[in-house]
Amino acid sequence: MIKSLREWEFCEMVRKSAATKKPNSYPFPDSSSPLEISVVIPAYDEEANISALISGVRQVLEKNQCVFEIIVVDANSKDDTVKRAEKAGAEVLIQRRPGYGMALKEGFDKARGKYVITMDADLSHDPLFIEEMLKIRGDADVIIASRYVPGGSAEMSSFRRCLSIILNRMFRLILSLPYRDISSGYRFYNQKVLKQAVITCRDFDVLEEILIRAHNQGFRIVEVPFHYKPRAHGKSHVKLIHFGLSFSRTLWKMSRLRRSSRCIDEKNQYSSQLSRKKACE
Repeated sequence: MIKSLREWEFCEMVRKSAATKKPNSYPFPDSSSPLEISVVIPAYDEEANISALISGVRQVLEKNQCVFEIIVVDANSKDDTVKRAEKAGAEVLIQRRPGYGMALKEGFDKARGKYVITMDADLSHDPLFIEEMLKIRGDADVIIASRYVPGGSAEMSSFRRCLSIILNRMFRLILSLPYRDISSGYRFYNQKVLKQAVITCRDFDVLEEILIRAHNQGFRIVEVPFHYKPRAHGKSHVKLIHFGLSFSRTLWKMSRLRRSSRCIDEKNQYSSQLSRKKACE
C-alpha cells in the first residue's frame, strides 16, 4: 500500500510538472543566486526515462525551495536522450572519457552546488526520496540511499541481488567498513567531500573508491533506508560479470589504501601518546 501510494504521488508530480511547464522555461540559476544543489545523472540511451526523471527531480527541489541545477552526463547515446533531457530542463554534457566513473567525475567537475546528488537515469531511484536526504543534509557529509540497512529493500533478480550482497559484504569485511550498501549510486554529497576525492576508477567501482576515501578522511557518512525499484523502461546497461571484475580490482586497490590509512592513524596515535608522555615528565 505504501509503495503504491508513493508511485501514485510520483506519477501525479510528473503529470503536474509537465502540464505547467512552458517550453524552454527552465529557471537556470543566475550568478546572483547561491546554488545549493547540483544533480548529476549519468545516462546512456535513456530516452524513455529521462524526461520523467528530470521532471520529478525538478518538482521535489522546487517544492523545497532549492536553487539547483541538473546535469546529465550523456555517454554518446544513440537515441533522443540528449534532446529530451535538454527539453526537460537539464544541462547536458557529452561524456569525453568512457566509463561510469568518468561520467561522475566529469559531472562533479561541472557541478557548482554546495551539495551534489547522484542518481541513475532509469527511474530506479525515486526522486521523492531526495526529500529524505534534504532533511538530514546538515548532519552528514555523505548520505547513502541504502538497500541493506533495516527498512531498506530492493526489487531485482535473485542473481543480481546475491552478487550485490556478496560484493558489499566482501568490501565491509576485508576493508573493515561499517556501511551495508557501499555500491549504491544514489547519494547526497557535501561538495567538500568531492573536492578532496581523488577519483581514479573508471567503472562502477568508483562508488567504493569515493566512499573509502571519504571514510579515511573522517567525513560523516550516514545510510538511510531506501526502496530500490527496477528500471521503468528499457534494458539495463550493466554487464554483471564486468561489474563484478571491476569491484574485485578495486577491492585489491582499496585494501592497500585502507592499510596505508591505518598505518598513518597508528603513527599519529603513537606520536600523540609520545607527546603526552613527554609533557607529563
